[in-house]
Amino acid sequence: MRFQNLPLLLLGSQIASTSAFAPQAVQNARTSLYATNPQQNVVDTIESIDATVKGALSGMALAAALWTAPALMAGTMDQFPSVASNNVFSSSIASAKEMASGSGTRVNKDPESLLRYGLPIKNKEVRDLQKSIEDIRINVSSKRKAAALDDLKKARGIINTKESKMTPSCRDAKVCSDILASMKSELEPLEGQLRASVDYQSGSEQERKALDESYSIQDKIQKELTILQEQMIPAGYQTPVPSDYDDLPQLKGRATVEMVLKKADGGKFDIEGQLFNEAKMKMII
Repeated sequence: MRFQNLPLLLLGSQIASTSAFAPQAVQNARTSLYATNPQQNVVDTIESIDATVKGALSGMALAAALWTAPALMAGTMDQFPSVASNNVFSSSIASAKEMASGSGTRVNKDPESLLRYGLPIKNKEVRDLQKSIEDIRINVSSKRKAAALDDLKKARGIINTKESKMTPSCRDAKVCSDILASMKSELEPLEGQLRASVDYQSGSEQERKALDESYSIQDKIQKELTILQEQMIPAGYQTPVPSDYDDLPQLKGRATVEMVLKKADGGKFDIEGQLFNEAKMKMII
């Protein structure tokens, strides 16, 4: 039995094992490679395999780099012990990075949600509650009513079973307990409106009214969530400022800036079909 082409066969089997991760172009190239005539020039075959292997290895290297990136980032925090020692600050950075970002169609673009994730708090349960409440809003907006009801069930479960783990993080535990009780009571009418929207015909005026009411109630719950999380900011907390910049003006806390815009030529602004002489915009920083 002859084994002259054994290395080539082994290499071919390694390439085939990457088929689940290879781009379409690489898959096409491999298909034509195994369909070639055995008498074809061996040099051309090896060159084709070499190009395929390079493409597969490049993809594997990129995946490995992305996989290890969080560990590398965490490692760099050791170089700044004054920051890494502040558990609240480092935890808020991690939460903001993990939860305020995303991929595909679920990138977080809600400004109020991003502001909440930017708060320097360290409490996993309230972050889980935040996600469930905010997901209700997303699903109501896209008319995914069953999914919204599932998120409501999760939010209620967190309030019922995790209150004892949330209130100790508050400056005033009683204030947080009262907020959670109010949020829980608001979940009842929200559930009623969501279930009513399920019963109405899709696209009907009744469905639209029920969803609008659901959206309004969810917005109220969301504002209470913000107050709850603000209660979890440690008393006297100040954002660490590097010594190179600590002599510059600093904003202690958040501020609302209102800007009034006017066109130089005196023209009007067309905002959703209505004309205005000036446009007002608010920014929370």
